[in-house]
Amino acid sequence: MRYKTFILRLEDRSGHLLEVSEIISSHNANITRLSYNKIVDQHAVFVEVYADEDNLDRLSDELEEHNLLLKQGSEEVDVLITLQILDIPGVVSDILKVFQRYDVNISYVNTQENDTSYQYCKIGLYAPSLKVLSNVLEEISSFCKLIDINYDTQEKIIDNSVFYHNFAQMMQKKLSLSQKETDIFLNNSNKILQILEDKNENYFKTFHYIRKFAEFTVDYKNEHFNPRISHKSISDDVNLYLIEPPCGSNTYIIECDGELLFVDSGFRCYEDEMKKFFHVLFPDFNQMKKEIIITHADMDHVGINDIFDDIYVSENTFINFKREHEGKKNFREENPLHEPYIKLDRIISRYEPPELTKLRIIGNKTNDKEFEKIGKFNFKNLSFDIYESNGGHLKGEIILVEKKMKILFTGDIFVNVNGFTQEQYDFNLLAPYLMGSVNSDSSKASACRKIMLDKCRDYLLCPGHGTWVENNKQ
Repeated sequence: MRYKTFILRLEDRSGHLLEVSEIISSHNANITRLSYNKIVDQHAVFVEVYADEDNLDRLSDELEEHNLLLKQGSEEVDVLITLQILDIPGVVSDILKVFQRYDVNISYVNTQENDTSYQYCKIGLYAPSLKVLSNVLEEISSFCKLIDINYDTQEKIIDNSVFYHNFAQMMQKKLSLSQKETDIFLNNSNKILQILEDKNENYFKTFHYIRKFAEFTVDYKNEHFNPRISHKSISDDVNLYLIEPPCGSNTYIIECDGELLFVDSGFRCYEDEMKKFFHVLFPDFNQMKKEIIITHADMDHVGINDIFDDIYVSENTFINFKREHEGKKNFREENPLHEPYIKLDRIISRYEPPELTKLRIIGNKTNDKEFEKIGKFNFKNLSFDIYESNGGHLKGEIILVEKKMKILFTGDIFVNVNGFTQEQYDFNLLAPYLMGSVNSDSSKASACRKIMLDKCRDYLLCPGHGTWVENNKQ
């Protein structure tokens, strides 16, 4: 027995949803989630069912046979065109006759006179194929001037009868998704919408934020990847580097005597870009010994892991990664408010958990106190006390305290919002909205942050996001 979500295309007529429900029940499948919102999309409905494998296969076949499955790979196309038309009787009628002849649907019209001899007319069209659309535009151009053709209609929602179709096609193209990944992406976007509906959030703001999440990560790749890099000399032979990408966590690198210790490693989708900077900072990078400590298991902190033989984590973080390898829900996904966002994150960032054989467990937490020391970690002349928190941000999170040098790596228990670049600020607005909160328990996270900052006065704070800062406020 397992769950499966079908994204269906319903006809705009009474009783069609009932017919679909009867098809589902005829295969002994129980509906566990149903989502339909006519304001967002007049025809798309998300149905999650629970049944055994054989019945799910037969149900899929019957839904396909009745042409009920939403097709993201179809040839249909929507476009927003701008025409310059003479302000005389009959011209609009001639345009409409062309649309009727080619069976092209109108989804949006905006035109009015402007005290000149012509009008600018914006029309949203939905055509069965690009070829049909080309024929329509060619014929209209014979008696109207075509000013603009815009195939990106997402910023202005002009057709809520094909919204999910448009959204899926845009994400599939932007992220180079397979059909299976597209379906997962669309399903979990809809789940986020359902969650935010209960908070009376604007429907299209939800999808706008999801699009921005995808666009940010893709648009900052390759030559557009330009992280902020900072350097501090900790002592005569110890150097500390900070790499801050526009999206994802900070990556810290401690260099001493030709060896490197990393703290966190950012998103996997920037793996190639980050490695180029590693080689710029350290010309002998390939020959240098490299280790890494992971503060917690969020995907934006653990993306680059193939260059390390030893990856140091808390026992709870090890359990989180083990669950992912076994196909089980990780700690974030146990929270139904966080689960759909995490599934989108996995697709967008191309996340893969680190190999279990490379993981080295520092220690385990045995009580419910805000912090418990679970071990020590020595790197050259530096000695870090490792404390695990009570999981306010995420279960298994740790901080690294170097008392002699007064350095504190906080993970995401502390985030230096005031030290964000503009790109970081814009990107970090997205997750709190789409997840409700980035913390598993905000009250616990707040208590841990206060204790940590009070105990570590005059320390150099190295946060999970935002530049480092001296903790010298009284």
